[in-house]
Amino acid sequence: MSKLWKIWKSNISFQPSVSKMDSKDELKQPLLSGETESIESLTNNSIAGVVINSSDETIKVKAEIALKVYKRRWYVLLMFSLYCFTQNAVWNTWGPISSSSKEAFSWSDATIAWLNNWGPVAYVVCGLFFPWLLQVKGLRWAVVPSMFCVFIGTVCRVITSDENSATILIHIGQFLNGIAGPVGMGGMPTLSAIWFPANERITATAIGTSISVLGSALPFVLGPFLVSDGPPNLNVTTTAAPMSTSVSSASHLILSTMEPGNVTAARIQRERDEIMKYMYYSCGFAGLIFLIILIYFPAKPPHPPCLSASVEREKYWSGLWSLRSKKYFVLLAVIYGVSLGVINCWASVLNVNLSAFSFTHVDEDQAGWIGFYATLGSFAGSLLIGRFASLFARQMKLFILVMFLLSAGCFTVFALVLVQVIPSSYAILYISVIGGNTLVNSAVPLIYELGCELAYPTSEGAANGFLTYLNNVGGLIFLAVFLIPNVGTMWMNWTAIGSIVVCLPMILALKGRFNRLEVDESVSVQKYVEQAVDSPPPYGIQSS
Repeated sequence: MSKLWKIWKSNISFQPSVSKMDSKDELKQPLLSGETESIESLTNNSIAGVVINSSDETIKVKAEIALKVYKRRWYVLLMFSLYCFTQNAVWNTWGPISSSSKEAFSWSDATIAWLNNWGPVAYVVCGLFFPWLLQVKGLRWAVVPSMFCVFIGTVCRVITSDENSATILIHIGQFLNGIAGPVGMGGMPTLSAIWFPANERITATAIGTSISVLGSALPFVLGPFLVSDGPPNLNVTTTAAPMSTSVSSASHLILSTMEPGNVTAARIQRERDEIMKYMYYSCGFAGLIFLIILIYFPAKPPHPPCLSASVEREKYWSGLWSLRSKKYFVLLAVIYGVSLGVINCWASVLNVNLSAFSFTHVDEDQAGWIGFYATLGSFAGSLLIGRFASLFARQMKLFILVMFLLSAGCFTVFALVLVQVIPSSYAILYISVIGGNTLVNSAVPLIYELGCELAYPTSEGAANGFLTYLNNVGGLIFLAVFLIPNVGTMWMNWTAIGSIVVCLPMILALKGRFNRLEVDESVSVQKYVEQAVDSPPPYGIQSS
């Protein structure tokens, strides 16, 4: 005890903030377990003052900022995750029920694609504003308006079932929901950095990302469950691949003319009624989540949970501009934008993809289950890999590389089935889609956290805002291809493979320091940081 006192007194001047401190509490201080020289260097160069916390007791180190972890962080994580869950569920509404929707509202594949594409379009339009709001005003001022947009978007979809009016309002609703995307996609690492200590950040990001992914999974099951399949399926006897989607459309037209008009009209009315019921459920759930968040959702904890959370980040716009000089961060952003931008949009129109290949015998309901299990696999994979990677935080690049490589193999098998190089079977279709989607999406929380490390001290909001911006640009371009007449669907599968394979050499080329992690591990960061970290003002919301 006396020896420890002498070391502290000679290296770090401090004043006890509480009287109740025993030797066990003093020896448990994680930031004092290393060399005091590193701590002094860190304190002098990275933060203005710190208070190190043990349980409910604190020790002041050169002044005013207390480090403390709050139990309410799990509530904040849950509510933010449910907001992301809802936003994803609304975005992915129409792909899983595309057959029914096309008949009920006289839509085409291009219409279904553009309903999904409003998410990327809205992101490109306002994707840089909301991360600024997140950094300058805090989580509450970014999340509440975003969740309000989701809620109003679902309200637009329940106003009418008239074909023309409903089509316009549904497009508006999808666009409003897309406006909520920037905070939902890029805000999770910011929340983790603000509320969670360093040893829980990757896990928190993985949990939030996994719950968010479940929002994309639910419509694959809930949609076909609530909405009956579309017109009778002709894809039950033929074994030859179709020449194009126009052949399937022509066959459907012939069948429709063979049906009595009153049967077709009755089925269309039933489909509209079921779709509207689905929309009411979505609207009610979105309204509930918005109300809870409006009542209580704090912007930040009273005290930061770790040293790096107390270090002021660069101002948003200057920090965003400075990212251009961080070449490995830019490379990671390209990797994320090209690969996940394509794959996530590819999964959202899986039913459109499979319905063009009659020999697979996959109807809307079966395509929904494939998509559900694939997204559920992403949920489990994100949790597992995120928790495992927390133990090996400096090996994130290796994890990402292995998962991308295996995912490319799965999608290649899927494409070879569709061109009939490999015999078609339900087992192969399920395994290839679920495996490919699970593996590549399990890397998402790692990409987010690695991006924050490479960008530090640029804020997490700016870093992940840039990552997800490129992701949505990639998705927008992918879905816009559906505007090309008679483009078919096989191009989707080759593009999915190419988007992953082209990223493999870029992942190998990634280098960089874990600057933020080194701050939290009490390593002297003088020789590592790529930019000077100014001494911050007292912990609080930053200016723009």
